[in-house]
Amino acid sequence: MIKITYFGSERDISRATTVINQEKDLAHLSEAKARLKIQELIDKHQLKASILVNGNTVWSKKRILANLRRIMKSGTLYNEDQKKPPILSQYFYQFLNQSCGSIAHYDIYGWIHKYPTINHLKRFFKKNEFGKRVLDDIPEWKTDARAIVEAIERMLFPFDTYMKTRNSVAGEATT
Repeated sequence: MIKITYFGSERDISRATTVINQEKDLAHLSEAKARLKIQELIDKHQLKASILVNGNTVWSKKRILANLRRIMKSGTLYNEDQKKPPILSQYFYQFLNQSCGSIAHYDIYGWIHKYPTINHLKRFFKKNEFGKRVLDDIPEWKTDARAIVEAIERMLFPFDTYMKTRNSVAGEATT
């Protein structure tokens, strides 16, 4: 049985609990399956409350990928106009720190200082601060984070993804 916890404004928590409670079988799913279902609900209903399963945040894939697209378009994680907030969102920064093998930096600006461009971000996903590929550093039960990182890799490394897909299809055809 999973334990779901909510954080945020009263309004955001009320909306999230209403949506989540409509899923009758959710509490009886394995944590891995429940995390994916909750992620789907977060994205479908644009839930703003933080939702934790057994004490660990379930992340919005849609929010993180939208922010990644902005970063890729600009080529940097910072904003040239220092009066404006960075392009890297606080939400994506928290995901990087809590789920992707990044040591604690002083704040978002410290993280951006270490990884200022899209090329730095690409290198991070290939080898995080613990010396591992980000996807290889995420436990199997954290299915929501794994799904996000797989999508990030497809966006950051489209040729690698294409070649893997092509090779697996070619391998199946010759077998």
